[in-house]
Amino acid sequence: MDSTDKVSHKRAQLEGCHPGDDGRDVALHNLAVALYDRFQTERKVDDVNEAITLHRAALELRPSGHLQRSLSLRWLALCLYSRYDSQGLVADLEEAVTLGRAALKSCPQGHDDRGLHLQDLAHYLWKRFEKQDKMYDLDEAIELHRVALELRPSGHPHHYSSLHGLALCFSSRYDNQGVVSDLEEAVTLGRAVLEICPPGHRDRATFLYNLGSYLQRRFKKRAMMHSLDEAIELHREALALRPSGHLHRLSSLQELAICLLDRYDNQGIVADLDEAITLGRAGVELHPPGHSHRAECLRTLSRGIWAMSQRQALMPVSGSATSVHQAPLRHHPTSNADAASTFHEFSLHLWDKFRKQPAIADLDEAICLATYALELRLPKHSDYTVSVDQLAVLVKERSQRIDQGTNSNESVMLGQAADNLCALRHCLRDRFRNQPAIDDLNAAITLHKYVLQLRPAGHASHPSYLHDLALCLTQRFHETASVGDLDEAISLEQNALELSVPGNPIYEASKDSLATCLQMKISAQISQASQASSTPPVVQKPRLPKLSIMSFLKHSKPHQITTQTCKSSSTLCDPDAQNEYKEI
Repeated sequence: MDSTDKVSHKRAQLEGCHPGDDGRDVALHNLAVALYDRFQTERKVDDVNEAITLHRAALELRPSGHLQRSLSLRWLALCLYSRYDSQGLVADLEEAVTLGRAALKSCPQGHDDRGLHLQDLAHYLWKRFEKQDKMYDLDEAIELHRVALELRPSGHPHHYSSLHGLALCFSSRYDNQGVVSDLEEAVTLGRAVLEICPPGHRDRATFLYNLGSYLQRRFKKRAMMHSLDEAIELHREALALRPSGHLHRLSSLQELAICLLDRYDNQGIVADLDEAITLGRAGVELHPPGHSHRAECLRTLSRGIWAMSQRQALMPVSGSATSVHQAPLRHHPTSNADAASTFHEFSLHLWDKFRKQPAIADLDEAICLATYALELRLPKHSDYTVSVDQLAVLVKERSQRIDQGTNSNESVMLGQAADNLCALRHCLRDRFRNQPAIDDLNAAITLHKYVLQLRPAGHASHPSYLHDLALCLTQRFHETASVGDLDEAISLEQNALELSVPGNPIYEASKDSLATCLQMKISAQISQASQASSTPPVVQKPRLPKLSIMSFLKHSKPHQITTQTCKSSSTLCDPDAQNEYKEI
């Protein structure tokens, strides 16, 4: 039975158990657990929200002294914590801690589940420490894990879980206070966990990843190469257990890339650098612009690009001392600004290289890196204009080659660049909708135009891009009343109609949008005429009925619907003749 069938089954059981019936608390609990399980796989917040509501209802039916009260307290805390982990609401974490304490209190010494309640509360306190940086939370978490571990000796089915939780706490305390003995304790506990959980264990990837992270930190602290080598092998194994689509694949990609870059910095093994860059690119692809981990991925990739640029700067090319733009950074990038500078400088290098020895792969990579630099320098950044200008030059060159029919196929790198621009323009437009700032809308329009150049007529998504750009221009017309934007939007929608098939969603959307734009154009011209006239116009209805516009569109070919339709003294712009197009 899959998760959805299980939810349906438990819901039916609850519907058959009315308020006041014996066993209603059990039915509420069972449906809540089924919803929680589905949330764990499908990550739909509505499921965990409903589970919380159901657990609250079950808890009301299990007052103090009830045999199952601690169970309801624990499950409600678990659901609240899961929602915190997904949504970041601190109030959920605080309530989880409170409920965790209540569950532990209601579970006396000697109870079989006491170790479970100790571990849960310790985990919530550790998470609160990670959020609020209060050492007393971490110290209490360590003590709770120690007590739980005493109740779960070697051979206990949950012994590994207590070892794992304690290792996390020691690692966090090392990060906070720098006491090496805490890090060593984390390494020891991490090894013990792996010994207990052989290949095939459901959580082995997590334990491999954590021990790899502890060892990488030990290398940073004590420069022990064998620790870094072991960390790399552990992260490789963890990555293999986290295939494409896995929730935590990015973490493994990032950590393995960082470890390989550390080893390259220490030993200069070029294969490590190449692999790190490949992994860095994979991490960036997994998280498009707007994702919370996107900047972190770009910083890791920029570190690899910076190392490659430093290496190439030392290699003579065609008798020259160097062909690489010297980046202003003397150390690998650590901030978003550093990463943007690295991408910008290496993009310039590839552009110079392309102009001397044209290789389309260099141009495509230059465009891709320039999009990363632009992404990290959005409007109001001091170097935003520099990035926009550079990208404009690169896109123009690539567009000319596409128009000429040379190198017209979209490479993987160029496809990534175009996808980056598509995602970034949507982020900017969404940001404008939430917090209107004309700079964001202007930037979105600029990026729309770059995408149209890189994916011209013939590309499957070209009509959709035309329509999206028209919508942005229409939005800017509302903000600035620039008739040029409205004229361009009309022209774009006309082109979209010509390239689309009637009945296609884009065709219908463009047709509706074109009708709206024509209506706006006519209204604007009537308004201008009214202001220019010394006497008010006689027309009683200054707006052309939308039904009339739709009738005109229905009986017109797309190429007949141009901005000239509104600019001339045609019927559409003649208020006295508008009634000819009204449908009765």
